[in-house]
Amino acid sequence: MAYIGSSPAEKGIGLFSQDTFTGDGSTTTFDLTHAAPDAGGNEIQVFVDNVRQQEGSSNAYTLGLDGSSENKRITFTTAPVASQSIFVLNPGTKNVQQITTVSDNVVSTAKLQASAVTTAKITDLNVTTAKIAADAINATKLADDAVSEEHLDNTAITGHTELAETAASNDVLLVFDTSASALKKITASNVGLQPPTFSSVSPTNANSGDGTGNFTFTITGANFDATASAKLRKVGGNTLDFDSVTRNSATQLTAVIAKSSLVASDDPFGIIIENGNGLTVTATGQINLNASPTFVTSAGSLGSARINMSGVEVNAIDPESAGNVTFELQSGALPGGITLTNTGANGGTATFTGNFSSLATNNTTFNFVLRAVDAASNTTSRAFSFIQSGPVIQSFTSSGTFSVPSGVSSVDVLVVAGGGSGGSGNPASVAGAGAGAGGLIFMPAFTVTPGGTVSVTVGDGAATNTAHHTAGQAGQDSVFGTLTAKGGGAGGSYSAAGGQGGSGGGGGSAPGNAAGQATQSSQPGNSGAYGFGNDGGAGTPYSPGGEPASGGGGGAGAAGQAGGTHPAGQGGIGKAYTIADGTTSVYYAGGGGGSNNGGTQGGQGGGGNGSAYPVGSGQAGTANRGGGGGGGVSKDDPQGTGGAGGKGVVIVKF
Repeated sequence: MAYIGSSPAEKGIGLFSQDTFTGDGSTTTFDLTHAAPDAGGNEIQVFVDNVRQQEGSSNAYTLGLDGSSENKRITFTTAPVASQSIFVLNPGTKNVQQITTVSDNVVSTAKLQASAVTTAKITDLNVTTAKIAADAINATKLADDAVSEEHLDNTAITGHTELAETAASNDVLLVFDTSASALKKITASNVGLQPPTFSSVSPTNANSGDGTGNFTFTITGANFDATASAKLRKVGGNTLDFDSVTRNSATQLTAVIAKSSLVASDDPFGIIIENGNGLTVTATGQINLNASPTFVTSAGSLGSARINMSGVEVNAIDPESAGNVTFELQSGALPGGITLTNTGANGGTATFTGNFSSLATNNTTFNFVLRAVDAASNTTSRAFSFIQSGPVIQSFTSSGTFSVPSGVSSVDVLVVAGGGSGGSGNPASVAGAGAGAGGLIFMPAFTVTPGGTVSVTVGDGAATNTAHHTAGQAGQDSVFGTLTAKGGGAGGSYSAAGGQGGSGGGGGSAPGNAAGQATQSSQPGNSGAYGFGNDGGAGTPYSPGGEPASGGGGGAGAAGQAGGTHPAGQGGIGKAYTIADGTTSVYYAGGGGGSNNGGTQGGQGGGGNGSAYPVGSGQAGTANRGGGGGGGVSKDDPQGTGGAGGKGVVIVKF
């Protein structure tokens, strides 16, 4: 018959379940394991310390919904005290024995106790995909060898993120080991031939500095085998070997190469890494070279000069054209007063400005090293030298112009005029006299204008007078600017006294036996103040039983000697200077010797010797010394002419 009200299955006629709790003095709510039937508080039995409790909001407890909206929660009016035992008998809502069928999708996982469903409860092919919730099957639910390849979709592989590069040596792959008939993992380093990989190189900007020493590069990557090596790749594709390559590890190499081996025109350089198995990797454009400056000017001497280094230049260029090269004095010293100046000419040029602070007394060599520096602070050094010349000497043996160098404001100067020619003898035993030397001026620190010019005149020596018993001729003046050296006086003869001049001519051995006077010292200004000249010597006239003897010509250093009753007078000595070469003492402006029976010497300094009786011509004065000519003598012979005067000279030293 039909039931009045709910079915017994809804009345909890199954087996009771029990729940036990322990009070803590504060907790008032406790959730049952199973829902109570009909939400009726009288359907369950609640005991506290074995004392049954009465249901109701004004009594011991009430029964209500838990957080899942199920009729499971007991709420006590007063929290059971600590350690009180709570015991609940719950008849439940269903009688298991009354359940015959379950609709699809009715039983949830929450309704199944752990281990409630066993393989014995499920017939073959009875579970469909509709009966399995998403993510319900995990690794613990699959037995070993339960999944075969036919049940794997290809997205099990293709659905993962791609490794878009060569696998690292420690990456793990999955392979089927045929010898073991099993899937196994394997590292990539053990699979086939592995090429190296490139990550970086350091440094990437190589400064060549002064061009000496080595570059050391650290190359990083992966899969460098035990014999891995590396080389450089030039921008055009050619390769350049390192001097040494060291394998530090499977991920690092150290490579060394001489700085001089790298040329800026070959950059940027690439890196090629090669394993022992022949596999390589190439990374282009990795290293840029900041090349050192290149000197255009050759090392060594930059020349010599007396006053300054005008026109001396040192040039260098930056091969990379990154900017002008500048220079600095690295070591050594420049001559005093000289400054190193940088200009941008021709990529970078060093000039040397200023004048020497003092003039050298001899050649002095200055050695120094210049450092060329480019815009990237790369440097190259080169050694040079320069000679600060000792005194410069310019000799004029003919007239011309002295060009004053820039920076020269004074010079030492020697001015010597032409010597006079000696007197001639005659058949009546008259002896011609020696001629006077050209006047001499030696003036230190003669003022000149830097960069200006000075007119120079070099006087000729007097020519020989070929007529018998006649006096010689005066020499020509020599001039340097405002300085005038007077030509030497003529040598006297039978009817003529010695002529006046820079140094006077000697007197003859006849009635005209007076000596010529010197005029150089009496010249105005510095020509006289720094001038030198002396009188000639007087002659001795013929007397019965004696021989005529003429006087010697005056020299710059002494007067000519007078003729005696037999010997003739010697020419006066000249004056000695080292101006010609700076070291050798040389005499200038010696007087000519007189003539007689034995002849006499001309004065030291280019004076010509007098001739000897009975016949002979006097010796010419030495050219470019301004010496006076020697006297001539003759007896019944027309050949006894006086010697010609020596040409003058102008010597400038600065």
